[in-house]
Order: sequence, then structure tokens, then C-alpha cells
Amino acid sequence: MNKYFLFREKSIFLTLIIVILLTLLLFFLTGQEVERERSSLLELAQSEGLNIAFSIQTLGPRFVLSENGLKEILLLLKKEGVNYIDICDEEGMIFLSTEEGRIKKRIIIPHEGKINILNIQDKNSGRVLQVIKPFYLDGSRLLDIWKILPIRNSYLVVGIDLERYYERLNQTRKRIIINYSIIMALVLLGIYVIYKLQETYIIKKTLSEMKDYTSKILETIDDAIISIDRQGIIKSFNRKSEEIFGKKKEEVIHKDCEKVLNLNEGGDCLFKKCLQEEKNINQELVLEEEGLGKKFIEISTSFLTDESEKITGLVAVIRDVTEWKNLNEEIARNKRLAALGKLSAGIAHEIRNPLSSIRGLAQFISHTLSKEDERRVDLNTIIQEVDRLNNLVIQVLDYAKVKKPNLSPFSLNELISEVVELFQKQINKYKIKFHLQLSPHISSFWADKDQVRQIFMNIIINAIQAIPEEGEIKIETEETIYKEKPAIKLVVEDNGIGIPEQNLQQIFDPFFSTKEQGSGLGLSIVYTLVEGHQGEVKVESKEGKGTKFIIFLPQKGGKGFAKDTGN
Repeated sequence: MNKYFLFREKSIFLTLIIVILLTLLLFFLTGQEVERERSSLLELAQSEGLNIAFSIQTLGPRFVLSENGLKEILLLLKKEGVNYIDICDEEGMIFLSTEEGRIKKRIIIPHEGKINILNIQDKNSGRVLQVIKPFYLDGSRLLDIWKILPIRNSYLVVGIDLERYYERLNQTRKRIIINYSIIMALVLLGIYVIYKLQETYIIKKTLSEMKDYTSKILETIDDAIISIDRQGIIKSFNRKSEEIFGKKKEEVIHKDCEKVLNLNEGGDCLFKKCLQEEKNINQELVLEEEGLGKKFIEISTSFLTDESEKITGLVAVIRDVTEWKNLNEEIARNKRLAALGKLSAGIAHEIRNPLSSIRGLAQFISHTLSKEDERRVDLNTIIQEVDRLNNLVIQVLDYAKVKKPNLSPFSLNELISEVVELFQKQINKYKIKFHLQLSPHISSFWADKDQVRQIFMNIIINAIQAIPEEGEIKIETEETIYKEKPAIKLVVEDNGIGIPEQNLQQIFDPFFSTKEQGSGLGLSIVYTLVEGHQGEVKVESKEGKGTKFIIFLPQKGGKGFAKDTGN
């Protein structure tokens, strides 16, 4: 985000602050003014009610001679804005009123013997301020009216109509709001003019820098982003796209996607098909680019439209899920291997005892026969086959009981040279050559020497069996980084018959073999031993061209097995 964009953001924020402050000021001033007006009007109404009450109190002893006389005084003092004047007893029962309908009604007197000021809601008159004052007459005069009315402990009740006061209050509120709204509108207009002038000044630079900013985001995002116009011409191609497709941006930009991208389905370019059918896609594909190997990718598209919602192109988001799929396959393989290991161990134990009995019985019978007896040949065949089967059982048990690596330092290059020399002596009849490219930087290597030898020998045996008549086996070692830690990379490559693609996912499964005499345990043991060292084994193969095994072994045997070399 550039400085112009920040300046613009600050301006918007400042504008919002000013508007909020002005709005709060409006509410505050209105509230203050209305509250002052309300208090003033209520005091005025209260004073009016008390004046009437005191006037009646003052006139009472002089003029009240009868009930009619008292009623006439009440009517005389009832003026505009006064809804009613009542006289009630100490229990609030009205016995005399200027309004006939209120007689014999009961009112509430919260504080007896004191002046009460109440705001009430009258069903007929609306809002009313009720002033209740104790009504005392001079007791020195004997009045006949005492015999008729209970005036001794009575109250005067004056009902002041508040509606006209609240009408004045509403007029005051409207006047304040209108005045403030005009001021606020003028302030906002000034802010708007300043803001538009500022926006006109910085908009070009802001758009330019935002374009650069967006471009940087596309370059750093971990998905391939490709945009294409309606004619299928590539308009944008980010860094991850270059990595997935193995092509530089300059090679594909402004070119037909059908010609430069290997994304076809049924002979048609996937993106052009999407534009023609006007239907977005969300699917997984296998991408095979020369020199990059096979990749699994997920593609999802979204259409670009103009103001009239007409499609002008599309944006494709492409994710490389090869590693994720490989991880899932490895997890599934590990589960399968664990289950097969337990099953194999159980079966192997059950087979060994009958084999021992068969071999012992065959030997016993062979010894009882004469040397010339032809049946001895058959018995020897039985013994040989039992021994072969027993060896297979031993391999199964060894596979099921792989031991934890016993780490110690040794020279990996020397170990490889020894094993290769051993095989060269054994395969003189074959026209197979070994080519070694061993890194001189690899000195002391921490691992289980016997298990590493077994890994190496099983892979070489597999390579020799894959070469029908003559060929070569390349062996390389180098230092590398595996899972952000120092490791050794071991590569064994042959130019034999290769492995069919449909078998690549099964070659590490126990008992899977395409050879007539193979047990199918060699590569399974390799996989288990490498995994025990917290490493990884990969295979690349093309039928008829050969196979390459790539093994990563942590320098110190992986997490949980590391030892201090003292270096």
C-alpha cells in the first residue's frame, strides 16, 4: 500500500470522524436544549398548578360557605390549560371536581400530608401534570359545609395540560435540528470538495501503484494464476504458473493458450472449451510436460465480465497437488504395509513348524533307503523345495520384524564401493557396467550400516534383474537438504526394461513381483528400512527406458535417532 493510498485512507477516516463528531454534537446540543426547555416548561406548569392551589387555599376560609360556593371558586380559577381541579379525601376519593366525570374516582397520593407533583397519562386529555396539595381551612370558623363534605383532611388536585408544553418542546427540537443540519451539510460539502480535489490529484499514481501491488501479490501467491481473454490469448502468467508449466512468462504472454499450454481434454483446449460453453470448470487433471515429469493439478475458473455482464475472458487458478496426492498414497501404503506385515508374520509362524516336520521326515526316509534307490532323488527335491520355502518364510519374518536402526558412523562411499565390487565378481557372465559418481564431500555418515547395505543390495539386485542382456547401472551420492535438514541423496539408475506405469504404485507392496522367481519382498524391505531412518525413497521409471531409485537419508538418522558426532 503506497503513501497516496494511505493518505486517501486517512482522509476518509478523518471525514468519518468529523461526521461522527458532528452527529454526536447534534445529539448533545439537542438533548441539552430540549432538556432545558423541558425543565423550564415543567417548572412553569408546576408553578401554575401551585398558584391555583394556593389561591383556592387563600380564598377558602373567606368565601367557602357551601358546597356550591366551593365549586364556583374551583370553576372560577379553572382557566385555559387547566384540565380539572378536584378535591379529594385522604384516601384519594374525589368528592368535588370541575369535571363531573371525575367525581367518585380515586387517585394515588404517594406522599400523604405533602405537596405531590406527578406526571401522568390521562386517557382523555393526554399528558397531564398533577399538582396535589393538602387543603386546609381555618378551623376558627364553623362552616356548615363541614357537615356535608370531609374537608378537614382533604387535598386539592390541579391537573395542568402538558400537551401544549410538549408541542412547544417539539418545535424547539425541530428548530435546533434544522439549524444544525444546515451547518452539517455545509461542512460536509466543504469536505467533499476537498476530498474530490485530492482524489483527482492522486488517483493516477494510486492506480499505477495498486497495479504494481496486485502484480506482486500474484507473483508471490502459491497458486498459478492465468488470465485469458475471449479469444484465448494469455494476458497474465504469474511465477507459480512458470514453475508448474516449465515456461517463462515471455514465452506465453500474448499468445494463444492452445498453442503454448498443454491443457487439452478430448483434443480441445480446456480454456477455450470453457469460454465457448460459458461454463466454469473445477476439476483435477494430469499434466505431463517434457522434462518436468507427471504432475497432478487442480483447475478452477471464473469468468471476467464487463459492465453489461458480458463475458470478456476468464481467470484460472491452478494448484499443484502432486505432493499432497503422494503423501496420501504414502499414508495408504504405510497402513497397507503394516497390515500385511502383521498378517505375514502370523502366517510365517504357522508355516515353519509343518516345514520342519516335512524336512525331517524326508531326511529320515532318505537315510533308510539305499544309495541306489531312485526315490532318494525325489526326497532330495522335497528337501530342497522345503529349504527354499523356509528361506522365504525367514524373509517374511525379517520383513515383519524390522529392528530399530543402530546408528554408528561409517563411510557411505566405501560401503557402496565394497558392495559394487562384490556384485561385479558375481555377474561376470552378464554385460553390465557400473558407473559411480560418489561425492568426495561425504565423509562420516551416521546410520545403521547393515541396514543401509541391505537397502543398497536389494536395489542393485532389482536393477540387475531389470537388465535382460547388457546395460549399465549408475550410482550417485551427494549432499542435499531434506525436510530443511542435512541429508544424503543416493541415486541408483539402470537402463533396463523399466516398470509399467500401472505397477509403479505397487512395487513397494509385500509379495508384489513381476518376476517368476521373485518373492516380492526386496523393495518392501527397502521401503521399510528407509522409513525407519526417517528418510524417503522415490522411483521414476518409463517402460523400455529404465528405472531410477532416489533415496534420501538424514545425515544423523532422522529425528529420534540423532547422535552427536563430536564435530
